[in-house]
Amino acid sequence: MPRLCDLQQAFSKSIIEGNHAAVTAAMAADGSALRSIALYRRLIRNNFVQVLKITYPVLHRLVGDGYFGVLARGYLKHHPSTSGDLFLYGRHLPALLQRLDAPPLLVALARLEWACHEVYQAADSAPLSPDQLHAMLSADPSRITLQFHQTARFLSFPFPVHRVWLALQADVSPDAALDLPLPEEQTGLIVARSGGAVQVIPLAWLDYRLLEALSRGATVASIERLARDAESGFDFTRLMTTLLNVQAIAGISVKEDLWHTATVS
Repeated sequence: MPRLCDLQQAFSKSIIEGNHAAVTAAMAADGSALRSIALYRRLIRNNFVQVLKITYPVLHRLVGDGYFGVLARGYLKHHPSTSGDLFLYGRHLPALLQRLDAPPLLVALARLEWACHEVYQAADSAPLSPDQLHAMLSADPSRITLQFHQTARFLSFPFPVHRVWLALQADVSPDAALDLPLPEEQTGLIVARSGGAVQVIPLAWLDYRLLEALSRGATVASIERLARDAESGFDFTRLMTTLLNVQAIAGISVKEDLWHTATVS
């Protein structure tokens, strides 16, 4: 009789790869377990396909049920679930699409949707308090850095993929125009959650570059200099207002003092 761990591994392999011989022989010598294992495999595979459809709804609408089903079953084979937490299942889909040389639009859309998924599931966090905002406005900007909430992501793409994301939302008419192919255009986005809903907000390319630098720990003063060098009369207040409106800022650091509205993981 095989060891329990060997039987469990054979069972897992049969569910993922469809080779039931080893596990069914160990469970019942007459092969009567084959039908039950095959049925269970179909149920499990269908469940994981549904998880990916929920995680990547816009990609699903774009490519259709048939293509997405093949993709989802292939994903299960390459990246079987290793956790009971289905939130993490699907995180490798953008990389898999890239390895398969899928059209760049599908790769970009998968990246954007995974960011939306992470932002939607991230822990709630409070906006900056008046004291924190006052500290940011009154301190020397060369000593200020910002921390960002987990409910905000900054992404860049070589084309405006957000137009596809917006056009294929569930509440948008299926007759709405979707102009493809997308133009080649450096595009920055904020993905943020506000009022329980995920927003995808396009940015001017300079705005994105500044926010990306801030997220990497650049000081406010260095960002202001970069903005002035790139664009005369750049309105830095407008950029900060955008961040405050989407509640992207978690806290500020002045010298070694840290004000937090929430714990930033």
